[in-house]
Amino acid sequence: MHVSDYMTATPITIETNADYQEAFQIMQERDLHHLPVVNAEGGVIGILTRRDLQLAARCFKEAPTEVGEVMHSPVTTITPDADLAAAVERMRSDRIGCLPVSTDGGHNIVGIITETDLLRALAQLLAER
Repeated sequence: MHVSDYMTATPITIETNADYQEAFQIMQERDLHHLPVVNAEGGVIGILTRRDLQLAARCFKEAPTEVGEVMHSPVTTITPDADLAAAVERMRSDRIGCLPVSTDGGHNIVGIITETDLLRALAQLLAER
């Protein structure tokens, strides 16, 4: 089982200079819990969670604030050909809920794997038994 078997391909991303309220709107409309943050070249440089945006809303209220000010950085990535167990271990040890998937160390994001994807893999594995 590989990361590529369960990841969400071509994830929705947001640029670092976007306003955090735009990120919140995207996450609400698409029912997302994690949003990779990319630079102008498309390289992943951070990750936003719903919790990050809720905290930003309390601190910044209506003030324009760039995503880059509230994102988690640096971000841990994984390759699509990595074993799914490696993704589980990295997420567990780093205490994170997702991993952007990249073919070249974060310069080209090709997917994202989340806790929900891992639960789907577990359910499939259990059903096959």
